[in-house]
Amino acid sequence: MRHGLAVAVLVIAAASLFAHDPIATKVTWEREIAPIVQARCVSCHSPGGRAPMPLTTYDEARPWARAIREEVLARRMPRWSVVRGYGDFINDPSLSPFEIALITAWADGGAPASLKTPTADKRSLPALVSPPARAIPVALSAVTLPCTSQRLRLGRLMAVKPVLAAGGTLQLTLGSASGLEEPLIRIRDFDPAFAETYWLRNPVTVGRGTRLLVAPRTGDLAPCTVTLTFVK
Repeated sequence: MRHGLAVAVLVIAAASLFAHDPIATKVTWEREIAPIVQARCVSCHSPGGRAPMPLTTYDEARPWARAIREEVLARRMPRWSVVRGYGDFINDPSLSPFEIALITAWADGGAPASLKTPTADKRSLPALVSPPARAIPVALSAVTLPCTSQRLRLGRLMAVKPVLAAGGTLQLTLGSASGLEEPLIRIRDFDPAFAETYWLRNPVTVGRGTRLLVAPRTGDLAPCTVTLTFVK
């Protein structure tokens, strides 16, 4: 009982100290950080979402300011299993260097809510609205294949969705009949809870003789599939 009381006192004391960090930045939750969180985070960090804690209000995000800083600097958040530089996708939630710098300045500068009320703002973010970054054709056709090298059907490839074992890696490449190879996607540290359809920024025309090339992957005994989405 005494131990539990002591832990509670320490937690309250730490929270109190953190809440009174001196404000040393003009970057605020209201003006700069909330729009980033709205666009990149709350699809998972919302009540009932896939992430362990919501970040839909300042009061929810404030205790996590330093943890958020560390996660974005390490590029562990927003969650994105694709190896950067291998494929280009319109639904990539990755932060730009400027956005990372804003979050870092906010956390290091005392994480103010706004310039007028630096330590208290309980307003929620507006309702999540996620307009598509690019119009997606309605007439689509998807085919699910095993993770083996094989010839593909003809068509305009729009998206790819790999599903593999937790923690697994997978590399997919398109090989043309002429022998040219085009990187499609490389997945690392796959998390089945975050399986996504990755929409190509530049759809690929799959010509006659094109093959899907599958590089050696981890967890070869585990089930692995790839769903390819084409324009009909």
